[in-house]
Parts: sequence; C-alpha cells; structure tokens
Amino acid sequence: MTHPYASAAYAEGLGHIGPPLAVPEWGGHILTRAIEDSGARDAVGPYPLTVLPPDADLVGGLERLKAAGLLSVVAVLDPLQHPPFEAIKCAFNLARPFKTHHIHDRILGPPAYAKHHRYEVRRAHTRVEAREIDLADQMPDWIGLYDLLIARHQLTGVHAFPTSHHRALAELPGVRAFGAFIDGRLVSAHLFVTHAGQATSHLAASSSEGYAAGAAYAVNDLALERLEDCELINFGGGAGAGDDPTDGLSRFKAGFANTRRTVWLCGAVLDPDGYGTLSAGREDNGFFPAYRGPSHQEPSDADQG
Repeated sequence: MTHPYASAAYAEGLGHIGPPLAVPEWGGHILTRAIEDSGARDAVGPYPLTVLPPDADLVGGLERLKAAGLLSVVAVLDPLQHPPFEAIKCAFNLARPFKTHHIHDRILGPPAYAKHHRYEVRRAHTRVEAREIDLADQMPDWIGLYDLLIARHQLTGVHAFPTSHHRALAELPGVRAFGAFIDGRLVSAHLFVTHAGQATSHLAASSSEGYAAGAAYAVNDLALERLEDCELINFGGGAGAGDDPTDGLSRFKAGFANTRRTVWLCGAVLDPDGYGTLSAGREDNGFFPAYRGPSHQEPSDADQG
C-alpha cells in the first residue's frame, strides 16, 4: 500500500507548489516548479517529507527527472523510511543532516512526561475536551484555526496551504485528526499522517483561546493514547531550518518524545550548465539550489528547499 505522502492524490493537493510528476523508481511523486522568469523548471519533494522506500532506485529516479528537463531536485527525507545513507550519498550531489525530529518509540516504553509536561497536560485536560475528530466534519473550523496560524506567523509560499489542500487531506487514507474543544468550539487541532505502524505530525494549529488553555498539550496526549497501532510517532522538529534546543516549539515536541531521528536534506544537479548559469552571482552559503538562495545584492533568510 502506498504511503499517503507518496500518493498521486496527496501530490495533487499541493498544487500551490507546482504540478506533480510521478517517479516510479522512487515509489512516489515530486513537484515541479517554475524558476522565476527563466523558462526553466526544477523539482522539490512533497511537503513536509519525501518518503523513499529502502530499495528505491535513486539513480533511476534522477535520470527520469533529468530526462524531464528539470534543472535540479531537492527533498527532505522521511527519517522513518529511506534507503541506506551510503546509497543516498552516492546518488545525490548534496546529502546532509537538516534538522532533528522528536519521536516517540513505543518499544522504548510508554509515555513518561517530565514534570513540566505532566503539569501542562493535567491542566489542559481540565480546561478542554480532547477527542479524535473527523476532519471533513470540522473542516470550516480547522481552516479557521490554520488561517489564524498563517496570520500569526505571516506564513507564505509552501506553508500558505489553500483550502484545496485541507480538503484533500480529509479524503486521504491514513490521515487522523485530534482536536480540543471549549464549550463546543474547536480551539486546537493536530493532524497526523499514518502508514504501516508509523505516524507523522502534519499540521497543528490553535486559536488564542486554545493557547491560553494549553490545549495542544491535551491534544498531543490524546494522540499518543489513540495512535496505539503506531509504533513510531514523529512529532517533528523546531521552527525553521536547523536545530535550536532553546526553541519553544522544539521543547514542546521533545516533551512527548523519547528519542530523536536526524532528518536529511538531499539535492542533485540535473543540468549542470543551466544550474551554473542561474546560480551566477549567488552567495556560496550552502543553500540548495543556489539559484533560489540569496544573491550578493539581495540578502534573504529563505529556508532550504
């Protein structure tokens, strides 16, 4: 059975990034993007993670993308499923640690919160009613919560998901949603994508009322309880690229985890001449692809990929 992130339906739900292209050698899809007004296109893995089976034909997939006339490809790999690192390093021009994700591994034992999270979880459950929800039934309220998140953090680009993405999620097998309510109002929700005994945090959002009640603590606690068929639950990492142990979001997620996994960023140049031409004048700061990074004249703080 195809992982939800590798399915055509999921890729089509990311149309705001670009049209999907099937890559049978990788068992899934990538998204193609126009490169400003150059007339060229490149490829990026689906948000938030690219799922590659352990036996994926990495070189064959890159050859397919090259034959499609794409300039480069960049992807953030699922830390729970990927080919051996040696194979990844051999196939891609770029293969490096990107950030750390916080994982709950049931083999290591049941949830055991530290003092801070024990207090916040108990407090949240006295203030909200947490329950698993049908995303389709709660769609208007969920979109309202996510719109608040977009406004609060001024999200743009990939993270400014259109309504079509949320509706595609509601129809996607393996998506499970958990919410917190105050007087019948949805004030916090967390969506997970599940497959073959694994769950990955997809999107989460809360209203100001939900933040004040600590609703997300109750929602994550419920998710750990209800996702009993998942041996591994990936709560994700901190905000932005890289790792900051003082980041509040990272500390919040770490409190529900009992181990960590490194997420890798991979990239390949498919058309060296075209890549070099478009990258001319860009800073050599490790950003990939370089032509989407900051130029010498126009510094930028854009994230990789």
